[in-house]
Amino acid sequence: MISLAYVRPLQAYFRAKDEVAMRRAQVARMTADRSRLEDRLADAGTDEFVEREARKLGLVKPGERLFIVKGLGKGTRLR
Repeated sequence: MISLAYVRPLQAYFRAKDEVAMRRAQVARMTADRSRLEDRLADAGTDEFVEREARKLGLVKPGERLFIVKGLGKGTRLR
C-alpha cells in the first residue's frame, strides 16, 4: 500500500523531467536560430548584401545590361 503512495509523485517527476529535457532542446534550437539571425542582420548592413538582393530583384548598375536567358530546363547544363 505504501508503494502506491509513491507512484503518482514518481510519474509527476518523470513527466517534469521529460518536459525539462524538451524545453532545453527548444532553448538550444532557439539559441542557434538567434545566432543565425544575428549573423544575417550583421550581413544585411553590408554593400555586398544590398547588391546581392538588388540583383535577385533583377536590378542592374548604371551602364550594365540585363540579359534574361530562357529555355534552360532542369536537365540542361551550362558549360
